[in-house]
Amino acid sequence: MREKWQLKWRNKKSGELKKSVCRKSGIKRLLFLLPGFLGVLLFYLLPFLEVVRRSFFKAGNHAFVGMENYRAVWNNAAFLRAVRNTAYYMAAGVPLLMGISLILALLMRRLTARRKLVSALLVPMAVPAAVMVLVLRILVDKQGLINGVLSFVLERAGGGTAFTGTDYLNSKGALAVVIGSFLWKNTGYMMILWLAGLAGLPKEVEEAAAVDGAGRWQRWHYVIRPQLAGSFFTIGMLSVLQIFRSYREIWMAAGSYPQENIYFLQHLLQNWYLKLEFDQMAALTVLLSAVLLVLCLILQKRLEADAG
Repeated sequence: MREKWQLKWRNKKSGELKKSVCRKSGIKRLLFLLPGFLGVLLFYLLPFLEVVRRSFFKAGNHAFVGMENYRAVWNNAAFLRAVRNTAYYMAAGVPLLMGISLILALLMRRLTARRKLVSALLVPMAVPAAVMVLVLRILVDKQGLINGVLSFVLERAGGGTAFTGTDYLNSKGALAVVIGSFLWKNTGYMMILWLAGLAGLPKEVEEAAAVDGAGRWQRWHYVIRPQLAGSFFTIGMLSVLQIFRSYREIWMAAGSYPQENIYFLQHLLQNWYLKLEFDQMAALTVLLSAVLLVLCLILQKRLEADAG
């Protein structure tokens, strides 16, 4: 009987000791995360909450106007044009960037001497924005390299009429030029991310599928693609962020009021900032944040369903 009570007492003490250790370990984890959480709170969450608050007030006299700022944004013709152009830019740029970089990653996956090719594709990421804009102007200007080559080819072909060049950044094809420069700058970086995701896949499963007679398409569709759900989500979100980050080069190349097909939401925000229309800026920022949040949730649900 005495031994039984001693055993119970030891088990109780052991359980209490384990709980104490777990509690101390949990406190240490919280303390480790605390600096990062405080940084996010001070520099992201609180400023964003202040933006949300300002979206319901007038910028000049700080009078509460409710949804008036949102209505003003929605009824603005420049806003509708900017939303349309930004949507076209994202709808074309993001799938092309993800698709081209994924194809390149799949092609380079089996290459043993791929380091030089990868380094060459990463060069655009290291090029300063000013140099990139200069190269873009040299290529697409009315007196640029593309028009020069076309003029030379037409003259050699015996064209009867003189070739008049086009300033492509001020033409209807301006959006195609912007998408091309976006792909040139970001494809190498996204390819590295795809290669990292592919490197983490177990080769045994793919080899077993090949032994069982699965073709390349079947191995991709049933073996590789479901395991890349996390990479699809990460690279998709990064591609959307790169779309918004590419505004700097567009502004340096085309100015604050570019051709109407490349007038994006960033142009609108900057022009409102210069006009001190902070109330409409706040409302537009809240709307953009809500749209991006919905897109993230939809993409995450879609990828989770594909992975399952």
